[in-house]
Amino acid sequence: MQKTIHYAMVGSVAAGKSTLFHALQGDGLVAQKTQALEFDGKGGVDTPGEFFNHPRLYSALINTVNDVDVLVYVHAANDMQYRMPPGLLSVYGGKRVLGVISQVDLEDADPDAVEAMLREHGFVGEIFQVSSYWPETVAVLKSSLMGSTDKDCLPQGVIRV
Repeated sequence: MQKTIHYAMVGSVAAGKSTLFHALQGDGLVAQKTQALEFDGKGGVDTPGEFFNHPRLYSALINTVNDVDVLVYVHAANDMQYRMPPGLLSVYGGKRVLGVISQVDLEDADPDAVEAMLREHGFVGEIFQVSSYWPETVAVLKSSLMGSTDKDCLPQGVIRV
């Protein structure tokens, strides 16, 4: 039996967390504004961007991510502002932190510049450049997120080469 990896999607409002969350599930649902925590029943948690953007809600974010194994920080590829609260993702040491530069399919996307900005501000985890509408990029993230290169964790129809 495969171990369930518990993860939480965190990041600013409109970073693309919910769309990516649904793409990872392969459920075909259209993302709507996340108003509250959303659980997928398989170990994933989608958080509202307000938890990340408003200091008075940091405690809600910190409490939410207490029991997850992996934090997935999502940052839009067309957003050149760094909003990461100092130390927020390292409150609980030992958690794996993945960075996702989302929305790389947008016309004004500059994922390489965003990645450089994240690195300049000290982000040291793995960083993936993803479009929730490109199954191959979602598959690579999902494989890494689940800690496996096993084809079983890839979305239906996507084969690792």
